[in-house]
Amino acid sequence: MQIIEQLFQRHRDKTTLGLLVILSLILLIIPQRAKFGMAKVALNGLFLPVDRVTHFVEDFREMREENRRLKRIAASLLLERERLAQFREERERLRRLADFKEEQFLKLVPCEVIGRNLDRYQTMLVIDKGARDSLRVRMPVLSYRGYVGRIIEVFGNSSWVQLICSRNNPVSCIDKRSRVVGILEWMHHSYFELKNVGIVEDVAIGDTLITSGFGGVVPKGFPVAVVSKVTHAIDGLSLRVEAKSYIKFRSLEEVFVVIDEIPWNQAIFYDMEDSLSVFGSARKNALYAR
Repeated sequence: MQIIEQLFQRHRDKTTLGLLVILSLILLIIPQRAKFGMAKVALNGLFLPVDRVTHFVEDFREMREENRRLKRIAASLLLERERLAQFREERERLRRLADFKEEQFLKLVPCEVIGRNLDRYQTMLVIDKGARDSLRVRMPVLSYRGYVGRIIEVFGNSSWVQLICSRNNPVSCIDKRSRVVGILEWMHHSYFELKNVGIVEDVAIGDTLITSGFGGVVPKGFPVAVVSKVTHAIDGLSLRVEAKSYIKFRSLEEVFVVIDEIPWNQAIFYDMEDSLSVFGSARKNALYAR
């Protein structure tokens, strides 16, 4: 080490030239593949920090812009929520004036699917909640996309759910657009038929069929299927209405059981004071984000 230091101190130019000549000879002797490897390692060592800094700056800019967009969306959603809450209160006042039944908020119990019995005519699921969780027979079962069936048997820690894609499990539905009422029955796979629809009724392709609430078992307003085909029936007096459900019954993993109805003002998420405080903070953030 001392010899090298002395060489650099006394003969710096000659020593540097000698090292460069030796390095050049080494590069001439080693194979071409090794040269590419060495060059690659050198380039990675030089440009990797620069590349990381560049990506970090780009990610930071994207995250900042995305944060601004999300703040604006959150503020818009909260404004819309407040507007809908006012409409709901006005609607409830009108219903009370007309002596109509006050609308209720559904209390749901989330359940996991732990078993299934899938055949052509009787499609059932087994869920991980039962009598100990206040579940009872005939309680409606929902998924993220709408109504899927009802409970037919309850045990201590599990229950059997009969899906609507079964021969003996029709459901009363109403056309969301025209308010035409019919009985929806399963045909095959994800296809259903809406029966008891007169030939003069207004049903069109693309209409959404929702639960009618008739009978008091299934809550009103949950989507079930979308009309896919409308033709004249053989008798000439009715329509043959076919509908398709976009619920993947064979891949359901989580469902929700409706166990009770409670007033809107007692719902967990509905808190006017909390709503106003969140609304105010979101509005302030949206103004800053502009």
